[in-house]
Amino acid sequence: MTEKLNIPSDLTIENSSRVYTGISSLFAKGDSFEVDSAISLNSITKALIRELYENYPEQLIIPEELKKEIFYQKDEDAEKPEKPHIPFLEGLGDKILKLRDLIFFFFVIMVDMIFYSLESIFNRKFILKNDTTKNAYYIGYLAVPIVFLLAFLIGFTIALQAAIQLAKMGGQSMLAIMSTMIMTKELGPLITAIIIAGRTGSSIAAEIGTMVVMEEVDALKTMGVKPLKFLLVPKFWAFTTVMPVLTLIADIAGIVGGFLIASVYSIPPKSFWIDVIESIKMSDIFWGTIKSISFAWVILAVGSFKGLNVRGGADAVGRATTESVVVSIFMVVAIDAIFSLFLYT
Repeated sequence: MTEKLNIPSDLTIENSSRVYTGISSLFAKGDSFEVDSAISLNSITKALIRELYENYPEQLIIPEELKKEIFYQKDEDAEKPEKPHIPFLEGLGDKILKLRDLIFFFFVIMVDMIFYSLESIFNRKFILKNDTTKNAYYIGYLAVPIVFLLAFLIGFTIALQAAIQLAKMGGQSMLAIMSTMIMTKELGPLITAIIIAGRTGSSIAAEIGTMVVMEEVDALKTMGVKPLKFLLVPKFWAFTTVMPVLTLIADIAGIVGGFLIASVYSIPPKSFWIDVIESIKMSDIFWGTIKSISFAWVILAVGSFKGLNVRGGADAVGRATTESVVVSIFMVVAIDAIFSLFLYT
């Protein structure tokens, strides 16, 4: 005769080993047991029944209506269909088409951003009062300390390494010229853009992405407001205004770092600053300004693009923020390489 399996209702992780040992001793006598259909199942009870069934499959009877629930996870894993095999060329073509769509959408945002910004000179509809000033304060003024500090440290480090090598050849006097050329031609705009990409580009992606998730962008469309003009134009003019200034601050900070190293190598301060002034070219300042503005537009476009493409919840906003920083820095470096290729070769 088959008896009902008696599993205590107060089964816990702590007493499960003792209960299992007691039930196993009953099975060792050769008796058979059936699980009660009305048993209250939880994760611990299921685990106990599965363990008993694996060790005593002939003696433990489980009603069919309970089997699916007890062994549900195993059945679910077994019934998962295998992913269909996609041919290499088909997968490659699909990725290329998706990349084409992403690039197209990015350039649409870039063109719309520039168009609405130029239009705003004559038509300020949909733009909040003082919004450009507030963005310039956040993007520019609050970024001055970190831009100055990092540019100073990088200029200091590069000058130190260069001075060690120049001293071997007696060329310490070239330190001022070298620091000035490196900062104004390359590192000033590049350092500023990388800092702003990490500091401001990420916040733009997070801000717009959150608005998309919270359906605020759809609400703007419902009210007849152009989202791109409302969101991007103030940031566009703020970026365009403050990036050249931040770049100039980075140039000065890097040269000051070089000046400290020059002082250690007994280069007269007056001689250093005379060399700095004589080596500065207006063309370098001009192209540094052009590069900084180009970097600013790219950072804003990438942050907006990633934010507007958010689909999902908070985790999607986090991913978009991270991707915006990575893509922005990559594009900044790539554009800087293109500028260098055309300007200095």
